[in-house]
Amino acid sequence: MFIFCLSILGEPLYALTPQQKRARAKAKMERKKEAQRRKAKRKRIKENKLLLYVYSFDQKTGDKLPATHIAVQDIAARPNKKPKINKPTDSKRARVYRTLPAGRYWATAAKIGYFTSDTLFFDHKHDEDSIAIALYPETRITFTVTDSFTARPVVANIVVRNNEGHKILQTTSDSLHARIAALLDDRIPFYTIDATAVDYHPFHDTIIPAVDFPGVVMNPKEIKSFVLHKIYFATGKTHILDSSEPALNELYRFLTLRPNQRIRIVGHTDNIGSDRSNQVLSEGRCKEVKQAMVNRGILPERIEIEGRGERDPILPNTSEENRQLNRRVEIVLL
Repeated sequence: MFIFCLSILGEPLYALTPQQKRARAKAKMERKKEAQRRKAKRKRIKENKLLLYVYSFDQKTGDKLPATHIAVQDIAARPNKKPKINKPTDSKRARVYRTLPAGRYWATAAKIGYFTSDTLFFDHKHDEDSIAIALYPETRITFTVTDSFTARPVVANIVVRNNEGHKILQTTSDSLHARIAALLDDRIPFYTIDATAVDYHPFHDTIIPAVDFPGVVMNPKEIKSFVLHKIYFATGKTHILDSSEPALNELYRFLTLRPNQRIRIVGHTDNIGSDRSNQVLSEGRCKEVKQAMVNRGILPERIEIEGRGERDPILPNTSEENRQLNRRVEIVLL
């Protein structure tokens, strides 16, 4: 078998395979594109239009992170002038790019769920300069504002400041929703929190983002007793209903937080029934509350009981609403 090969101007002429044809065409196209890029680069440099790439990334992980907004502006521009770049990054490369004149610029990035980046200042003086802007994720904490004795929500003014004393949160808690949320930055070593409320001592504490914050516990200025709300008994009986569990847990929490505190449980009734029966009823209900605490692990010698029957109403027993308020369990601190 003979293979004939002709050559014209040094180029061999023979049948090319489809793969070779595609490879030659691809190489030719690449050379053409490269020539176009070099030409475009020379033109950009001549016209002082240098290419700038801006990337955004997660500062914690170092991974690319598309930003919802990138702003780049000449530092000499007027404050109200539209930025040179003002757009989001693409989702694949987490970048934006544009040709800008050589000069000194600032850049920032923003994304929902992340703190706005620090302002980055840089010199743009080469063709195809690139900068990377870090985004730091927000740390969301939630805490409660409660009474130290009853564990109930407290209406308080809350102020949170960073380590430099700048206010980052000012809000008011209420007696219905004790839970408050705050956004913290792990880069800041600590925050301070202050709370003030009527009839309570001021509260001050430090919040460290990486450490769980137990919440705001307000101490009343003076307290000698409090009513244990939402404790329910069977009508005319001493049996505690299951719906009273939250109130019993509240009292148990109060006692466990103050291991040296002794209390007297005082029972009160309305005026329905005889004095004798109401006295016995109030004493029996106090015994049930004490037993519920003992069953939870509270030492019995920490608790006294006293039945007052119908002798100490807080309102006249002239309506069902008033009688309901007179039927109460009071905790007296000893």
